[in-house]
Amino acid sequence: MGVRGILKFAATVHARLLGRAPASGVSILMYHRVVGDLPLELDLASDLFRRQMEWLARTGKVVSYTSALDALLARRTGPGLTYVITFDDAYEDFYTVAWPVLRELRLPAVLYVPTRFMDEPTHLPLSRAVEGAAERMRPMTWAQLREVAADPLITIGAHTHSHPELVRLTDDEIGGEMKAAAARFQTELGFVPEHFAYPRGIWDPRVRDAVAPYCASAVTTGGEVATIENAQRYALTRVPIRRSDGWRWFEDRVNGRLIGEERMVGFAKRLLGRSVPQQGY
Repeated sequence: MGVRGILKFAATVHARLLGRAPASGVSILMYHRVVGDLPLELDLASDLFRRQMEWLARTGKVVSYTSALDALLARRTGPGLTYVITFDDAYEDFYTVAWPVLRELRLPAVLYVPTRFMDEPTHLPLSRAVEGAAERMRPMTWAQLREVAADPLITIGAHTHSHPELVRLTDDEIGGEMKAAAARFQTELGFVPEHFAYPRGIWDPRVRDAVAPYCASAVTTGGEVATIENAQRYALTRVPIRRSDGWRWFEDRVNGRLIGEERMVGFAKRLLGRSVPQQGY
């Protein structure tokens, strides 16, 4: 089963026995690549991705990000869970693999775009070196992004210009990142996205306050389902869909029953003194 599998099993048993999984809220799912050719937790095989999207489509509970945001902020999510699909980094496979599946199944999604990656394909949005990444992790082109942005199912979001860890920057530098991204979006797409994702999910109250003037909302990660109790306009939690989830653990993941695994892994990393970005890249 492996260490991850053991942690997932323990987390789901704990959640089921104690009823810790949320009964209502919005599970904001976080994807990156859907190719499966790199040794990354956030690079899923394309056939697994399709199977997950088909399952979500059958639930009839996938909603747009904006409708989910409105419901959370108005404290009226209702019974049960709904799902929001998000992607980070605008990899080429979003255009070639993910978008066709989303269109076929009529599923709305958000694509958060780091604009420098679009301009400079060698500027990978990674926190560590990954063998083979430079050859395989290609960005979408601006022409492809314009085509995607015209689809009413897809919402384009901002993800800074150069994908830095914002906690390492000054307030002026954060503002510079946001303005640089906005300028590129305006030039290439003719609009500036309203919504934002923190690079690698890393933020603190200072960073939150620095980005707030430039966007209407911001998402992070953390693994928790967003509920009316924990929802913050500029720190909405997302659920990362991991390769090690496979198909076996997918339903537990999206329904909030694997939050214990996320917390145990995070604790182990802190115990070992490892500074690892929350998104796993």
